[in-house]
Amino acid sequence: MYRFAGVLLLTLVSILPVHAQTSDQAVAQDASRTLFLVARPGLPDPNFRETVVLITQDENAGAIGVIINRPTNHSLAELLPGERFRRFTDPVFVGGPVNLNGLFAVFHANKLPGAAITLLADLHLALHPDTVDMLIKNPPVAIRFFTGYAGWAPGQLRSEIDRGDWFVADADADAVFRKDSSHLWRDMVQRARAVHAEAGWLPCCALR
Repeated sequence: MYRFAGVLLLTLVSILPVHAQTSDQAVAQDASRTLFLVARPGLPDPNFRETVVLITQDENAGAIGVIINRPTNHSLAELLPGERFRRFTDPVFVGGPVNLNGLFAVFHANKLPGAAITLLADLHLALHPDTVDMLIKNPPVAIRFFTGYAGWAPGQLRSEIDRGDWFVADADADAVFRKDSSHLWRDMVQRARAVHAEAGWLPCCALR
């Protein structure tokens, strides 16, 4: 299990007043813009080594998302006092190197509780603290919390893929909420290589 620094407790205590630099409006994305980035074996960047990242592109071809296979050793129930956190016993995940002092969430819901990015059918990414607070108060059936997220400026991710840093694969909610993510990266590398060998291409053309 990925080990996160001991400052996580101090970070989470001050979460709700912290605002990510995102719009207050809910954003619906074309499902074809939501993908998995799978780090190629040997990727040297420690922020993304052996990671699977759920990402979506914005209209300007930037990208934002969260790492889905880096659980910490801590849950909200362990770290935060109060009845409202007691039900959240699953590990908090490290979502990426951006804004590590914020708490974010990926969740299933038929109706958005506030500002969020729709990734796939009924699958959403909450970056705004007010939305995260609402999800804590009234959680959906499936939710996963993240400290930090990952982001790329327009053209940056395309450059990294062309350089050979990433495989690209279709995203699915089952992988996002896999209970044991310890083998997810290895499984996704095998899947991506199989697609590449069989079809001779990866769906990286979806990225501008």
